[in-house]
Amino acid sequence: MQAQSTVPDTFTLSGDPECRVAQLLRLAQHQARVAQASTGPRMQDALADLDDALSDQLAALDNAAGDDLADAEASGEAERERRSYHPLRAA
Repeated sequence: MQAQSTVPDTFTLSGDPECRVAQLLRLAQHQARVAQASTGPRMQDALADLDDALSDQLAALDNAAGDDLADAEASGEAERERRSYHPLRAA
């Protein structure tokens, strides 16, 4: 008896486009890990390489987001953005 995957066939992505890309990469990474359990050794190696590549890409996205945030803080753009949400004077 084969174990069935508990991952549904359809997915709903949420958030901004960057979040959606990260969600898709995590989903692909999960599927690569699940597929490794029931394949031959060469396919397992290829799926392990894919898993590693997806991990690297997810880390690159996280690093880029952090760097962009740091750049916004350094340039003062983040502070201007925060102030734009506050009223100019008290009511």
